[in-house]
Amino acid sequence: MLLAAIVLQASVALFSPPIDVPLRVVTERREDDRLYRMERHLRFLREGEGYRAEVTLRSATGDTGDVSGALYEAGFGALSGHMLVFHLDRSGAVTTIDDMPALWERFCQRAASSAAERRSLAPSERQKLAARIATPLRALPPERQRAMLASFALAVIADETMTPGTTPVRLPGRAIHGGATSLDGTRTVVALPDGRLRSTTSAAAEGVTLDRVTEVDPRTGLVTRASKTLRIRSGGLEKVSITLLAVEPVADGN
Repeated sequence: MLLAAIVLQASVALFSPPIDVPLRVVTERREDDRLYRMERHLRFLREGEGYRAEVTLRSATGDTGDVSGALYEAGFGALSGHMLVFHLDRSGAVTTIDDMPALWERFCQRAASSAAERRSLAPSERQKLAARIATPLRALPPERQRAMLASFALAVIADETMTPGTTPVRLPGRAIHGGATSLDGTRTVVALPDGRLRSTTSAAAEGVTLDRVTEVDPRTGLVTRASKTLRIRSGGLEKVSITLLAVEPVADGN
């Protein structure tokens, strides 16, 4: 009966995070022999009818070959050691971010300088290139800026319906692999013995396959573990990207 009640709650996507409990969130992205790893600490607090999420980036190391991914990761590295404060509504959606203009400027500067440093240029030319790269980043609409920064917190919040069973899915290509072609496949959700739910998605389009597994605690609405494997084939070559996410309470003393 208890498991049935948990499954019923999960189907309506309740968000009820643990309050004032520090969580350790580790993200890894692998491409061939390259690895990018980010560790951050996250804490949810009550705030009015919603929540406040405090996130501190503890470390960001490694390098990946994908240009856009490298820019994204380098920009996040500029926020290391800073506490980011997000304000969420009762459903877990980010409504505002403290000091967002300053955070975004720091992000843009680091992303641009990192990209320019990859080129074999004289220092003066490298500075000019960094300025050119930073310009379109600064010009992104505020909602895009907010979405990128909000991923620090939103990555751990379940964003899919977790109703047990198998259903067909169509995933937008731009969000999955940057292309226009949607991916078609299936999503299967099963209940695990410990009360969590596991969602397994397999989808494909021409030259692209996606396999994604997400485990969610329906009592909190938080992801506990996730993996995503994306394969893109073109001209006889295959590019494989594997992203892993793990969420757990912070151990004493860490």
